[in-house]
Amino acid sequence: MEIYVTSRQRATLDLWSRFLPVSIAIEFVNEVERAVRADVLAMSGVWAFDRYGGSPNREVAQVLSNERGDGLSDWIVVPPFRPIVECDGEISIREDFKDVSPAYHAVLGILRAVRSEFGNSASIAFDLPMLGMDDSRDESTPASVARAMEEFLSE
Repeated sequence: MEIYVTSRQRATLDLWSRFLPVSIAIEFVNEVERAVRADVLAMSGVWAFDRYGGSPNREVAQVLSNERGDGLSDWIVVPPFRPIVECDGEISIREDFKDVSPAYHAVLGILRAVRSEFGNSASIAFDLPMLGMDDSRDESTPASVARAMEEFLSE
């Protein structure tokens, strides 16, 4: 699987490049300098659902067809949310997911969905702004994503 991590902030890309595993070929792309054309684009449901369909799903990532001709990838993958439970009108994260990072759960779900739908030959772009992960001071998110990628590679 070919993986791109994109941002318009060089500082964010530098941070992420220090955390993500070198065991897989990941290209870090500054979108100001050039655009990435990947088979699949990962983006948050906040941006995707109105444009490409789908609805929030807490269990698995969703692969949506891009038939808009908007210049983005032909396929959009939306990460899953952490599962919740409702008890006495209170909503909380399901107990077995309380210690699971949202970024870890999202990226592991994305990678599994792409492999399931397209196999290992697909290219995927993780657009950090569209995933809400574009903070150059946040080390916990790329660390969680690195753990997700390492688990994915070991499956």
